Amino acid sequence: MLFNSLSFLVFFPIVCTVYFILPSTKYRNLFLLGASYFFYMN
Repeated sequence: MLFNSLSFLVFFPIVCTVYFILPSTKYRNLFLLGASYFFYMN
């Protein structure tokens, strides 16, 4: 996935929205870890 691709344009707002909805820092960090794995695998 490239930063200037359509899939990143969809991926990034979803990740930001879910990140700010999650209640605690622990869940936010785990979510970001999973999202980064997903980003770099694509």
